[in-house]
Amino acid sequence: MVSISEIMLVLRAGRALAGLSQEELAEASGVSRQIVVRIEKGEGNVLVEAGSKVRAALEEKGVAFIDATRDHGPGVAM
Repeated sequence: MVSISEIMLVLRAGRALAGLSQEELAEASGVSRQIVVRIEKGEGNVLVEAGSKVRAALEEKGVAFIDATRDHGPGVAM
């Protein structure tokens, strides 16, 4: 099972891999920059919908999300 904190870290890694600023990712995903900051810090009270929008925006930029397995946690690739 993947923890929320692992999901948050993967989204941050995806942003870095895509070379986007927090502001650029917020604009591309239709959420505020503060939501992106809260997601990346792993703070609570972030709607699943917001995380989904951020993930979708990253996928549109070419980021591929790699599921966790028994041997490793989740990851990202271009």
